[in-house]
Amino acid sequence: VEEYFPSVFRALSVGAIGWRAIIPMLFAGWRLIRKNRYDVIYISTANIPLFLLGPIWKAVVGVPYVLDLHDPCYQKGITAPGGSAPSVKHLLSHWIAGFIEWLSVPAASGIVSVSPRYIDMLKQRFVRKKMAWLAAGRTAVIPFAGSMRDLEITAKKQFTKGTPADGKARIIYVGAGGPIMERAFSLICRALADLRAEGLSLVDEIRIELYGTFLGWREGMPKHMTDVANEHGVGDIVHEDPRRLTYARSLELLLEGSGALVLGVEDAGYMPSKLYIYALSGKPLLASLYDKGVSLAQFRAYPALGHALWFGASEAMSIVEAARVVKDYLQEVTTNRHFERLELLEPHSVEAMSRRHAELFEAVYRNQ
Repeated sequence: VEEYFPSVFRALSVGAIGWRAIIPMLFAGWRLIRKNRYDVIYISTANIPLFLLGPIWKAVVGVPYVLDLHDPCYQKGITAPGGSAPSVKHLLSHWIAGFIEWLSVPAASGIVSVSPRYIDMLKQRFVRKKMAWLAAGRTAVIPFAGSMRDLEITAKKQFTKGTPADGKARIIYVGAGGPIMERAFSLICRALADLRAEGLSLVDEIRIELYGTFLGWREGMPKHMTDVANEHGVGDIVHEDPRRLTYARSLELLLEGSGALVLGVEDAGYMPSKLYIYALSGKPLLASLYDKGVSLAQFRAYPALGHALWFGASEAMSIVEAARVVKDYLQEVTTNRHFERLELLEPHSVEAMSRRHAELFEAVYRNQ
């Protein structure tokens, strides 16, 4: 059965790993649950079709489950990339996401989210339902943690750190790109163009490297972030490789570079997955984030995290002010500054986040 269903999905041109994995995951989990005793099932994934496993396993074997929301399952309203009219595919995906949420969230015994906004959205949407996860201690806001151990393991590997052969200081970004990151990256590019127009030589001493920006990218397809940089006249200092890469390789790139970059989207609840690991590395950090977002609030509350630019729904930080912030950042990058943020980031460490998970799991287990 497990071998047959992936073939069916391939024949139907269904490439999403969540749908292709759901049947094999269902049977693999079923075997484990029948063989061993489990008190709680924790489903943590960005592939929301796999959330359907929770209510199925709970109905069959009675084990409570906890969902971890990296992103909202479903948001009211629908927009297609680039602001164009939604296609039939977008409309169908939107409806399916709502259906998955309707099936999986009410039956959950606990909810974890990277953002308080996502939990609030669920509470408002299911306000009339009596759900177990609304009890005390059954929800937790746990952003993506930073692991010092991962950085230490990576640092022991042999690779070139600092500047490449052309002598330029490398600024590293790994993560989503495309239209959703256009406003964030465009603000940085405009600031760089302004500094270059003023004759600041630091702009020509750096290279921005963007990796993993487009899932499923193939040779010959457009590089959206590169196009944004070219539009603002700074394409010569931007290198984009949209292909997927491993987490281990992303940490190598981070430590190879002289600075790190974080980009955000127009979503108040969005929390960049690499924010704390980037900050923990000690590299100079520049972020471009939504003005009402929880991630920008972190930079405002803790300036030692790094530098932040902001953009809003209809306006953005002035280019003069953005250029001043970027100039300060470039000075740190080109002089290979290192920042000790270990104490600041202790509440966001792997150890601290693990304790918070354990507390929630205990609350679910004790009150099932």
